[in-house]
Amino acid sequence: MRAYEDDTGAAVLEVEDEGMGMDPSEGEDLFEAFRQASEGRDRTHEGTGIGLAVTKKAADAMEGTVTVETEQGVGSRFSVQLPRAEGVEPQRTTRP
Repeated sequence: MRAYEDDTGAAVLEVEDEGMGMDPSEGEDLFEAFRQASEGRDRTHEGTGIGLAVTKKAADAMEGTVTVETEQGVGSRFSVQLPRAEGVEPQRTTRP
């Protein structure tokens, strides 16, 4: 996971994996609740298929975006970009 501020001042959160990836044409279905790449009795992976739908709904509510870059057999990268609220300056924190 990587978090940073982009050139526009937006917060960007990226999560990348080296898992099975998927066909890029399946990307939009990912954001529908309870949808997964493998469904039915023969599904190969666990999960409910709700996480990305909730993430997208939250980002939309904050006028942000969620994007995915993926390649079957290589992995995926998910990015959430959230614009800075007007008049709010970022607060830098350090980890203990």
